[in-house]
Amino acid sequence: MIRRYFHVGIYLCFSGILLSQNNYPIILIHGFLGWGRDEMAGYYYWGGKTDLEAELQSAGHEVYTVSVGPISPNWDRAIEAFYQIKGGQVDYGNEKAENYDIIQKPVGKNHPGFYPQWSAENPVHLIGHSQGGSTAKMLEVLLQTSFEGDDSPLLSNEFAGWIASITTISTPHNGTTLVPLMLDVFPFALNLAPWFGGIDNEKIDDLYSFDLEHWHLEKRPNESLKEYYVRIAQSPVSNEKNLCTWDLSIEGAAEFNNSYHADKDVYYFSIPTFSTIKKNNGPTHKPDKNMSFHLWPIGMLIGSDENSPDSSWYENDGICNTVSMTTIGDVNMPLYSGKAEKGSWVTMPRLNYDHQAIVGHNVSKPERDDLIVLYKNHCKLLYSLK
Repeated sequence: MIRRYFHVGIYLCFSGILLSQNNYPIILIHGFLGWGRDEMAGYYYWGGKTDLEAELQSAGHEVYTVSVGPISPNWDRAIEAFYQIKGGQVDYGNEKAENYDIIQKPVGKNHPGFYPQWSAENPVHLIGHSQGGSTAKMLEVLLQTSFEGDDSPLLSNEFAGWIASITTISTPHNGTTLVPLMLDVFPFALNLAPWFGGIDNEKIDDLYSFDLEHWHLEKRPNESLKEYYVRIAQSPVSNEKNLCTWDLSIEGAAEFNNSYHADKDVYYFSIPTFSTIKKNNGPTHKPDKNMSFHLWPIGMLIGSDENSPDSSWYENDGICNTVSMTTIGDVNMPLYSGKAEKGSWVTMPRLNYDHQAIVGHNVSKPERDDLIVLYKNHCKLLYSLK
């Protein structure tokens, strides 16, 4: 694990002595197949066997975790995140409801709000892992845009200055080559055990939700997760643009990036991860010793995918291509110099963690402790921003 600790050390050296300039709340947004704090019997998406939210709160940070659709597109996820933070009745918008015959305002999705005072005077820091980073960017776009003809509180108004910073962790800004591979072998999603550690399948049936009630897909009593998943696959929701697969694809990411612009008043950080090394006989990659064994097949597939845009896409963290974490469109993010500037994305030092280890899964107790320090130091950085 020497390489892993070395890269963490490089990251932490940027921390230095940071003085607090703000105390804005920090919002954690999970990625694909993620879950909320009240799911998975106390096994946390953010931290695994350790409650990362509680650890950060104990260090004096105000932190909240949202729970959004684990296989939903970023539009749905961003709207769900907004109402969980601000409070109110989730409203997916007039146009989406009319086009897809969804429930525009699901009865069970009315929230008191983690931070009802959220406003330009009281902005938030968003931290998203994997697709959670893309969801944060979509939320940013929805806050900046007023959609003509819509009457929802979010979509009918513009909310400038509500976001202080966005941090993405292992986020494929330009998509991931895993998507076409995933579509070829999609039944793997029936076995969610890689994320769920020691939780047995019977408990998963009761403790995990796909949050698809607006598609008339509320889980039925006594319906197993496998039976429910089969029903999802037979629903119109299974169209790729109604699930996360389009947003996570190279084509879908390019479509979003063509209209995405960084806000001149927001700080942006991307934390890239990797857990592969070059093979001796060519440009392709194979998993390194830090990658969890259950991710090796995916790491091998991505690391040698002949359909990749070019050989720079072979390096990966077992789920996402590392190069996609350091570019948006054709623009490379510069390395963070130690001084943050608004309006432009910067990349933090690369971390030798696989896609799940970076949020505390399948790691040892000492490694979890190091991750807590890493997250605390990044939160200190966010609090030091003016």
